[in-house]
Amino acid sequence: MKSGKQRRAEIKAKRLKRISERDNTVNPFKHPMPEWAIPVNKDEVHHHSMFFDIPLFYVDKEFLCRDCGTTEVWTAKQQKWWYEIAKGDLETTAVRCHACRNKIKAEKTAQKQHMAEVAKRKSHPNDAFFKKS
Repeated sequence: MKSGKQRRAEIKAKRLKRISERDNTVNPFKHPMPEWAIPVNKDEVHHHSMFFDIPLFYVDKEFLCRDCGTTEVWTAKQQKWWYEIAKGDLETTAVRCHACRNKIKAEKTAQKQHMAEVAKRKSHPNDAFFKKS
């Protein structure tokens, strides 16, 4: 039996292999659409740029994580969610891997908890002396 970490590593390796095997001449702005691509629902895409066209389909994209430098795959399914459900801007792309995003979320949560604890603390008896009138 494999651990979740091993399984995720296998899935990542398969995705990277699949992307490298594909023909890199696929243009998401021109037909024909490959059978493995996910079509774009143009009514759901938030588009306001006159210089950037709406793609016809989503394809898996490889990117380097900004923080740790690992190679990750931004899947077509994730792109569809980002652009159509979350209404992300079409000019944005993924820049951080899942692990780095979770690390940032954990740091923000810890900071919020710390600030909530500081706000609940009883004030020091000499605080009135230091307050400006």
